[in-house]
Amino acid sequence: MQRAGAFLLDLAINYGPLWLLIGIGTEIDDRSSGDTGEIVGAVLGWVALLLMISTLAFQVIREGRTGQTLGKKVLGIRAIRDRDGLALGAGLTLGRRLLQLVVNFPVFGLGWWWAMGDDKRQTFADKITGVIVVRADAMPVAQAAALRH
Repeated sequence: MQRAGAFLLDLAINYGPLWLLIGIGTEIDDRSSGDTGEIVGAVLGWVALLLMISTLAFQVIREGRTGQTLGKKVLGIRAIRDRDGLALGAGLTLGRRLLQLVVNFPVFGLGWWWAMGDDKRQTFADKITGVIVVRADAMPVAQAAALRH
């Protein structure tokens, strides 16, 4: 349930400004006559797109370093590598995000529903990339192993 909440928060953070600016630009374009409204609408659309891309890049870098997007941080969870409990890194995070689009969402979001019954609560993308999502205060596997030696 926390993962779903974090996902929805991240959607609001990543895409909320995009839709808000596009809506404002469309309203300005519809209400004005001439090229001025079209120009303002186009500029707001491009600003929104750049904002979304930069926010997504920030989220990928942040999750790669800390295991947490802003949504995950608010809800107290993080993503780690299953094999050693370490942070994902930006490359694995980006690959996981792309796989979420390709394997989790098709067929009515089956990859997300799968996690609800999985013993490690992994989506299809998590299984492919070897990622688990844990409580943020859980000790990473690597840290626990270091304490044993």
